[in-house]
Amino acid sequence: MSDKKAPSAGARTMKASKAASKSIRKNAPDAVEKPEDTRSHDEIKNAVVKNRDDLAMTLDAIEFKLNVPRQVRFRVDRVKARLVTLRDEQPAVLVAGAAGVVALLGTGVFLGIRAARRD
Repeated sequence: MSDKKAPSAGARTMKASKAASKSIRKNAPDAVEKPEDTRSHDEIKNAVVKNRDDLAMTLDAIEFKLNVPRQVRFRVDRVKARLVTLRDEQPAVLVAGAAGVVALLGTGVFLGIRAARRD
């Protein structure tokens, strides 16, 4: 019989863990040294302010794209502005366009009533 006892499961796990840790450290890449920052305090402060402004603009753009009611309001306002510009610069074109829309709607109503009466 042997006087030595078998190592416990915890001791075997600890030994395996230490061996794995040593192997990882041995195969790890060399640490890369970061270049020293040569900017002044004011330059760093200005860069931070610029980055904050850029981030704020980016977040505003994302919020604008995802806010559907705001998108609809923006597009309606844009169409209204175009109509006002058209009214001021070329009123005859605006009147002709409105007459065309009325003619299309009238034709649609006429054809709808006609089709309903035939049935």
